[in-house]
Amino acid sequence: MLPLGDSDSTPEAKARLFRLMGMGWTLVTELVAGMLIGWGVDWLFGFDTVFFIVGAVVGLLVGMTSFIRAAVVENRRLERERTKR
Repeated sequence: MLPLGDSDSTPEAKARLFRLMGMGWTLVTELVAGMLIGWGVDWLFGFDTVFFIVGAVVGLLVGMTSFIRAAVVENRRLERERTKR
């Protein structure tokens, strides 16, 4: 559950929110990096948009892989915290 309002403004809730935001930003930056690299290769070698699309797909796959791995780690961490309580 995402921290909303003043009742969930604990430091732990804020830290969780920032971790989730970081996961989202990682996904976006890896997608954009793949697109920019593909665009650069297209520009350098004079292709139309072949490597731009390839870079976007590869960036999306890498970003989703990183996102899923981080989500699994976060889920395990939260489960350990719940069992301690």
